[in-house]
Amino acid sequence: MPVVETPKQLARAGFSDKVTSHVIPMVRHDVPGSQDMHLRRRGNVTQSLVNVHDVYYIIELLVGNQKIAVSVDTGSSDTWLVQQPYECVQFFFQPGRKPDCGLGDGFKGNLSGGRVAAVEFGRSYADGTFVRGFFGFEDVTIGGLTSKLQRIALVNYTYWFGDGKTSGLLGLAYADQSAGQKGSDEGHENSYLALGGLPPVSYDESSWARTPIQNMSVLTDWGLDTQEHGLYVITPEAYVFGKTNTSVPVSEAGLTTNTTKIPILVDAGSTLTILPRNLVQQLYAQFDPPAEYLSSNAMFFAKCDAKVPAFGIKIGGTTFWMPPEDLLKQSVRDPTGKWCRVGVYDSDASPHVLGVSFLANVVAVFDVEHHEMRFAKRTKY
Repeated sequence: MPVVETPKQLARAGFSDKVTSHVIPMVRHDVPGSQDMHLRRRGNVTQSLVNVHDVYYIIELLVGNQKIAVSVDTGSSDTWLVQQPYECVQFFFQPGRKPDCGLGDGFKGNLSGGRVAAVEFGRSYADGTFVRGFFGFEDVTIGGLTSKLQRIALVNYTYWFGDGKTSGLLGLAYADQSAGQKGSDEGHENSYLALGGLPPVSYDESSWARTPIQNMSVLTDWGLDTQEHGLYVITPEAYVFGKTNTSVPVSEAGLTTNTTKIPILVDAGSTLTILPRNLVQQLYAQFDPPAEYLSSNAMFFAKCDAKVPAFGIKIGGTTFWMPPEDLLKQSVRDPTGKWCRVGVYDSDASPHVLGVSFLANVVAVFDVEHHEMRFAKRTKY
């Protein structure tokens, strides 16, 4: 559940953030997992999943006088919409396949504020998709707040695999990551995007934890040597896991604590939580029976009736436990219906990610002004 605080909207409130009226319900939407190529290992995937769904969040923007559904992405900065008509292309490894980008109706007509001269828009994503177009200006309203002549991008050339509902992305990362900078199950509205304050949900007031947002230099694999902030990257203190009789342990005694310091991207646009392979393999072994790699699906699954271990991430002195229903997704099954997908994915590629499987059970405050993130435990969702 993301909460975005910006300098002009809210003076720093620390642990006493107030509920805001600028709240937008976020619909948790399921999309077939066979479309989520960025979560698949290299190699041939021979069989599609049955009833395999990946979750992301959808909200509605008012762009000019047009209502347009977009997905929320805290891992990128640009807000873009597909513009009718647009060209959908196929990727190089899909010869003969009819292009189908799966985008919604998009933006129609021209932007009231005109087009930005001599600045083209282009963005490529880790899963191989890309968008191309141009920047312009239009009034954008979200959660009752209107930004006059907001700069957005319109896309007219893309390789994409969408759901037929959304028409673009709402990018909520730091503005320095914008491509325009020089030199650079559906229906349950149980999550919110809140602007300038907290959403109207129940949470444990005593569980607030804070941690600094790291600058981009901590992503050493990216070869960046800059003190600028670009993405919401934090460094948790520890990862705690093990077999237990309860999903939320009263004590961490007897559990394994891994204190490896790993820069993690907090990304509402990622379905799964993605952590280093060595750590996650230890977690997989704690399932009873242990989780197994299904080569046909190129991911780790556990028996749907398996006993789920405790798994928590310690941030700012507080351990946030992942609920069993997010750690072992009952609605995400293999073709036999007996194996369910684990909500934590193993990868040694950077950046690692705290995705929806973690964020669904917390209130997460993205404090852009003070380069800080704050988390609290949700009491129900």
